[in-house]
Amino acid sequence: MKRLLAVALLWSLAGPCGALECTPLVPAATPAAFAVGKYAQGLLFRISKAGIPPSHIFGTIHLGDRRVLDLPRVVLSSFEQSRHFVMEAVLDEAGIAEFSNLMFYGDATSFKEQVGTELASAAELLLARYGISAEIAHRIRPWAAYMTLSVPPPSGLLPLDLALMQRAKAHGMAISGLESLAEQARALGDLRLEDQIALLQDAVCHYELLQQDLEPLTALYLKRDLGGLMALAGKYKPSSAQYYQCFLDSLLWRRNRRMAARMQPWLKKGNTFVAVGALHLVGDKGVPALLERAGYRVTRIY
Repeated sequence: MKRLLAVALLWSLAGPCGALECTPLVPAATPAAFAVGKYAQGLLFRISKAGIPPSHIFGTIHLGDRRVLDLPRVVLSSFEQSRHFVMEAVLDEAGIAEFSNLMFYGDATSFKEQVGTELASAAELLLARYGISAEIAHRIRPWAAYMTLSVPPPSGLLPLDLALMQRAKAHGMAISGLESLAEQARALGDLRLEDQIALLQDAVCHYELLQQDLEPLTALYLKRDLGGLMALAGKYKPSSAQYYQCFLDSLLWRRNRRMAARMQPWLKKGNTFVAVGALHLVGDKGVPALLERAGYRVTRIY
């Protein structure tokens, strides 16, 4: 979820990219308005329907932070009573290897020739903080460089999603994914090259500011403030409202519909614990609202 929020935040800043010229950020006159409705608050929802054991959907954040990993008893209880664990995408060795291959050019195409010398050089200095050498960065795709820089460097702790998957394995739960990692890669990889470059430029130009947003982001998550998380994504004036809405449709709304449809087989079995990024829960386009319209009873329990 941290990655998703960072993508949305930087998309609102993205503008045309020529030479690496970092322009000051302009705060929005008023926070971005999102129709969050009844799903403005909460991280854990019970999904129920007559004749089927209840399931739960939990909003995660893609961070390795002890405050996040220390799950409250109500969440752990719902998790431990479940037989199936469903996450956005299964983070197994095969999937990670496939995703890694998609991140890099497999031919003679270079990062520098795609984004320009100045931006490539500045990005490579930051990518080194993530253990990506200049030799490897030479082949990275612009969207993958942006995605890497949109999250903090590794903390040594497992991100919440992966920690839940490991816990599910230890409990002998069946583990499934709603998407493939390749589908997740395409959410960014299918953007126009110029838009990928614009995102990357802002990720590089405003890297330190983005890292500073980590603490307020974490605080909002711990308060279960979904509306606040969405408002944080719109804290700066977007350079193009049209592109920003198209981007949200690609990264959030369209994927919400896909997730809600694909989790149906597990929900019909019941006793399923679904974990997706918290922003997928927000508002009348979020997964809980979609499930409610599909005939399920959705109850916030945390």
